[in-house]
Amino acid sequence: MAEEQGLTLKGVSIADFSHALSAPYGSMLLGDQGADIIKIENPKGDIFRTLMGGAYAAVVHRNKRTISLNLKMNEAKEIARKIIEKSDVLIENFTPGAIGRLGFGYDEVKKYNPRIIYCSVSGYGQTGPYSKLGGYDVVAQAISGIMDNTGERGRLPVRIGPSIVDMGTGMYLAMAVLLALRDREKTGKGQHIEISLIETALSWMSAQAAYNSMTGEIPLRFGSGFFPFCPYKVYEASDQCVFIGVSTNNFWEKFCKEFDLMNLYEREDFKDPADRVAKRDELDGLVQDAMIKLKASDIIDRLRKAGIPCSPVNNIQQALAEPHVIERGCVAEQDHPTAGKIKFVKNPINRDGKFPEVRFPSPEMGQHTKDIMAELGYSGDEIETLISAGAAVTAGK
Repeated sequence: MAEEQGLTLKGVSIADFSHALSAPYGSMLLGDQGADIIKIENPKGDIFRTLMGGAYAAVVHRNKRTISLNLKMNEAKEIARKIIEKSDVLIENFTPGAIGRLGFGYDEVKKYNPRIIYCSVSGYGQTGPYSKLGGYDVVAQAISGIMDNTGERGRLPVRIGPSIVDMGTGMYLAMAVLLALRDREKTGKGQHIEISLIETALSWMSAQAAYNSMTGEIPLRFGSGFFPFCPYKVYEASDQCVFIGVSTNNFWEKFCKEFDLMNLYEREDFKDPADRVAKRDELDGLVQDAMIKLKASDIIDRLRKAGIPCSPVNNIQQALAEPHVIERGCVAEQDHPTAGKIKFVKNPINRDGKFPEVRFPSPEMGQHTKDIMAELGYSGDEIETLISAGAAVTAGK
């Protein structure tokens, strides 16, 4: 049963016109579940193919096939049209209006494939005064309030490290496709889905928006801390940083007993969470003075035994080496045809005790051009003619 569940979307075909990270991440999630993803790529290649030495491409193009087409040529447009005709889903993340000028807008496509689930991903949505602007993760973090809420007080706001808005948009995209497929089972009709980076980012600021409307205050940034609690942030141990989360009076008592800080527990001005927050700077300093004398492993062992939220602040190499991560089996190695041996994190959806497998690594640009064209009914001679004319491109050409 687990093996069948891993390919739940087998038989679902997706024409993926997307590039960069947001939409390709979403189609990757669908490919992990068995969908047949055909990535339609321009002859210069996806702009993220070389980013971080190819690391992004090695991840987000897994479980996909690729065909490289010059969509400025009518012959290439005809190949793309044949792919769309056979597809259940089309995904694109061009600036609104651009794919329509190529002849593949939703209104045009639904004429010859009325069951198509057509997904448009953009920076700001398909309408509105900013709709023609390009979409970028860091811009979405800035405009949505995420960046203003991130970083240390008294210093400039900072970008969250991973491209979380791009990847979150991809996750919303994958969810939307699944919902639309379910709708189509009931109605037989396709639909047009819109997902935008700005609306993804804003959706994660819902609590801050509610707080502002309730109090009129702008939530402040507290670095690794969180404004309702203290001590609740990253502190330095003698050898590594640790996060300590004392969010309740129960945790506060246990924390003080564990680290011989009962003199702090007995102070009236540290009695309740609101008191501790009011004297955040003083209390953080006192806790820091105690933690710097200890090793991170000692702090974490004692806090975990006491049931207090905590963690070492790992770099990625340390994170992958955590015993729990290793035992769970959510990290694997793969021999990539161009990048060599790489580690990757599996899709986190675990069903019947199994994570989805990477059935095949991310392909080179145009690696499956000939195979896909043959599936579309082109003869060997026709394929070679189209490649010679530059309408289609194969790997290494």
